[in-house]
Formats: sequence, structure tokens, C-alpha cells
Amino acid sequence: MNVKGFIALLIAAYFAGHTLFATASRMPWEKEYPENYKDLLGIEVQLQKQLGKTKSAVVSLETEDGAGSGVIVSAEGLVLTAAHVIGERGKKITAILSTGKRVSAVSLGGSVFSDAGMLKIESKTVLPFVDLARVKDSSLGKWCFALGHPSGFDSTRGQVLRLGRIIGKQDETMQTDCKLLGGDSGGPLFNLNGEVIAIHSRISQQADENFHIPIETFVSNWDFFMSDEFYNSQKLQEGGFLGVASSLTPEGLTVLGIVEGSAAEKFGLQEGDILESLDGEPLDSREKLAILVSNKSPKDPVVLELTRSGRLLTFRVPLGSRVNQE
Repeated sequence: MNVKGFIALLIAAYFAGHTLFATASRMPWEKEYPENYKDLLGIEVQLQKQLGKTKSAVVSLETEDGAGSGVIVSAEGLVLTAAHVIGERGKKITAILSTGKRVSAVSLGGSVFSDAGMLKIESKTVLPFVDLARVKDSSLGKWCFALGHPSGFDSTRGQVLRLGRIIGKQDETMQTDCKLLGGDSGGPLFNLNGEVIAIHSRISQQADENFHIPIETFVSNWDFFMSDEFYNSQKLQEGGFLGVASSLTPEGLTVLGIVEGSAAEKFGLQEGDILESLDGEPLDSREKLAILVSNKSPKDPVVLELTRSGRLLTFRVPLGSRVNQE
């Protein structure tokens, strides 16, 4: 079969597939696994539909320390990336748009806890951008695709695409089998609707050890990052210390352990407690708790609300010092 014949076959299959998908209960990419070649073709067609818009919003980032990637999520040039790419707040960065145009940007806030970071492109023109996925919309087994600029911007090669699935998700980390490379850090992971579900973070030599920052982490700490606050190891060491190990479960932010001699132990917190809020701020992630506590000083009192055995309890807890626990 010649090229024209093959293209005609694909077009026919495309429309046939869409007729089939329109009457099916689930789209091919929503199934647990592809059942036949039509499902595989449907996944490919859906991916191709998203590439034009998604690729236009991906940027290559150049700093004095190296290169990374990012994705534009607003017409005004707000970019999501990795904290280790920006390094600190107020840092001058060069962003290279998909067209090859170089523009100036400045880093905003971020956190080394999750590796989430933000920056703002300094542009007076409307920029191409993509939407964020809904919180908790990505789950194990869902199809996804990664874009980025491995080794920096290359106009000849273009962006590198990898298709895969979510194989792990826990607190501030998502794991996929979309192979990441150096320079991908900070780039976007999309669902097959072209929405950002995560940002690339840690890279491994193993094909299935590719780690990303879920979009929930950005949403949870949006105001903190937008205020140019950068949560680093120094703040962690110098700030207040509560002394709980926690994890986000279906019930909420659940206490898994208590540090001996800590403020949490002294004031009666227990394993299994569901942490609801701190000084009125809802607690929906470990990182949110860590940021709020570290922004306080040792001995500062905080009001902690929690649920225990179905009862809502309120504790007024003077924070301890991390240094004294080591």
C-alpha cells in the first residue's frame, strides 16, 4: 500500500472510530486496557488531537545552573515548573517559546518539599496556555503523555513526546512509565484531554521510575507560591516543629506517627487523627501542613483542628523546634 492509500485508510478508520466511540459507554483511553486495534487507534487519534495546543504551551527554560522545561497555564504567562529548576524566588530566567522566541521570566514561589515551582514570563502579548486538570481526576492506570525539552531547546528535533500510564500516586508524588530525560524537569504531564495533571520532577535510569508533581500540590499551595514564597531546607530547619508523620488518605490528612518528645506528643495528638485545619487553613496535603508550620517560629501557638473517632476537636499547640529534636 502506498502512502496516500495508508493515509486514506487512517482517515476512514478515524471517522469509523469516532462513530463507534460516540455510541460506546467508554472511550478507548478510559478502558482498563485496549481491547482491540480500534482502541489503540482511538488512543492515537485522541493524542494527536491534543498535540497542537499542548506543544504550543510548553517552554524550555535556561538558567545559570542549567536547563529545564515548563508549561504556560495562563494567557498572562504564568508557568508551572519544578522547584529545582528555578532554585529560588526572584531569579531571572530565559524562557524559549515553542516558536523559538526567547523571552524573559522571573521565578515566583516554590517548595523543595514537593519540588513544585512557579515563574512568570514578562510579556505584554497574550501567550498560548493549557488548562489544569480537575483535582483528584488522575488515578492509577489512566493514560497520559509527557512533553519536554531534553537537553534544552532544539528547533530541529522539536519537543519529545512519550505516551504512558500512571502507575503510582502517593501524596506529593506521581509515578508513570513515561520515560524522562535530563532537561525534562519542570515539563508537563497531560491526560488525553490535553489538561496538565503533573509536572516532571525526578528522573531515573529505570524505565518505570519517572516521578512527577501532581497538580493537586500546586492547587493546594497556589496562594503561597504566587506570593513569591519559596519553602526551602533553611525554613524547614529554622521554623516551628509539630512532630507528626502524616499521609493523605481517603479520610483526609491522617496522622501515621508521633515524634517522641515533640509538641504533638505533649498535647495529646494520636495516630489515626484526621488533621482538618491549622489556624483556620484547611489541611489537604502533607506539604501544606509543613509549609504552615515552618512559617511559624518555635514556641508560637497554633490552633489545630482534627477529627478523632468522629468528633471534631480543637487543640491550641505551642510549636517546638526541629533543632531540639535532632
